[in-house]
Amino acid sequence: MTSFYRLVFFGLATLTPLALPAEWNQWRGSLRNGVSDDTTPIAPTFPAEGLVPLWESETIPSDHDGGHSSPIVSGGRVFMSVVWHTRVPSETRLIDSQVTGALGHRGTNVLGAELTAKMEETRKNLPRLRGQAMEEWIKKWVADHLNEEQKLVLGSWVESRFKQGLKAIDLEWLDKVNARTGKPFATQVEMVRWLEDEGFPPDVKERVLGAVPDTIKVGRDTLICLDAESGKTLWKFEHDGKPTGRQTSGTPAVVDGKVYAVGSTHLYAVDAEKGELVWKTELKPAGAGSSPLVHDDKVWVMAGGVMCVSAKDGKTLWTNKDVKGDTASPLLWTTSDGKTTLVCNARQTLVGLDPATGLELWTVPGGGQSSPVVEGDRLVVFSGTKDVGLRCYLAKPDGKPEESWSHWWMSRRYTGSPLIHEGHVYLTCGGKHQCLELVTGKVMWQEEVESTITSPVLIDGKFLTLEGNGMFLRLAKASPQKYELLGRTKVEAMWCPTPAPSHGRLVVRRKDKMVCFDLRGGAAQ
Repeated sequence: MTSFYRLVFFGLATLTPLALPAEWNQWRGSLRNGVSDDTTPIAPTFPAEGLVPLWESETIPSDHDGGHSSPIVSGGRVFMSVVWHTRVPSETRLIDSQVTGALGHRGTNVLGAELTAKMEETRKNLPRLRGQAMEEWIKKWVADHLNEEQKLVLGSWVESRFKQGLKAIDLEWLDKVNARTGKPFATQVEMVRWLEDEGFPPDVKERVLGAVPDTIKVGRDTLICLDAESGKTLWKFEHDGKPTGRQTSGTPAVVDGKVYAVGSTHLYAVDAEKGELVWKTELKPAGAGSSPLVHDDKVWVMAGGVMCVSAKDGKTLWTNKDVKGDTASPLLWTTSDGKTTLVCNARQTLVGLDPATGLELWTVPGGGQSSPVVEGDRLVVFSGTKDVGLRCYLAKPDGKPEESWSHWWMSRRYTGSPLIHEGHVYLTCGGKHQCLELVTGKVMWQEEVESTITSPVLIDGKFLTLEGNGMFLRLAKASPQKYELLGRTKVEAMWCPTPAPSHGRLVVRRKDKMVCFDLRGGAAQ
């Protein structure tokens, strides 16, 4: 660690995380709003030859084998939490979501029983067409029979089943396999007996046996610390955990010399300098995608319900099990009347809690995986709940906030989080980029872009976002006047984690490592 970073990290350790310069020390940055306080100028566009990594980390698994945690940067170090999955030989046979996905299973509730049956009957009696003619017939069938929501959720899956024709496994058998998810067989013989007892056809039985590995996953809760200058691993904290796949994807937070992270089974506090465990607190139920919020010697996290623990020793201060949800991340909302509320985007609603006691103060429509953002007396949330969509609430001193404006549209996903900049809301999720006036909700501009999950990052008056399943990084001007694309370059990132800016650089998570790019356009490194 350079002497400058050491001074920042330790000399300012008594300050709140909001006081540190150019810190991206938690989910969505120091202010938890997607806006970087880094004043380092970045280049007005990307170089013609693309961005070349300054460094690459060691191998780090992701997705089903490591989750979707985002990197953070604090004190000249990069941190990320991972449930590190490995496979070990075993007599046990386990059907999990990877197995069912590989076999082609999808839930069909959105189609309904009648349409699902019609789809399957059509698949088994397709017309004798080939090539482009068959492609066009399939697309027309989907267009004629599925509504917009059904097309967004399952349109491509229906098309794929038609293309497989009689080779696709009947839904009857896929549903039986899916019902066994997470219920292990003691041996291969036991699994074969189950398949035979259930009456699986020989060809389907063989495909299921071929999809289930002769290994089982084990998971270790892991915190990784890298040097921000070189990408070299400085330390790696590990603790026994359990395999949770992509479910455990919370982003850690660095505050006052400790790293707070959600693992598969515990919430951890680890010494940021040495990588040594300070305390751990069990999570019930295990596995959460929420990122911890740390403030005023308290840590809040959504894990099934909402829990608050002491930042000093991890002792539980309160829990609220009525607020269901474990993906969106909580934030504190201090309004003009001086009142501070803990805001949690639960599964179906947006909930305000007393941060000291966990008592519910109000509930309004909302819900989902997106984290809300606030500015003054206004809160903006992006929700898949019908008729909510992108919604702004206005705080009221005598009760729950009231709806100020709302924009709903049909989207495949409602997971990206918005940001607020100079009186305008920017959202880069739901299949489009858009800018709206914060006060009125007036749409200033919108652009169709394939960025269905990503949350934007604002730096130097520009916003960065991933598109095309993370393959490309897009740079645009943060201006309400018009949509102005400044650059687009290939970075091969994951599409869920949010990149971390720091001192004119950008740390991006790929499926098997972290990489760091220089955004300064040839500035001295």
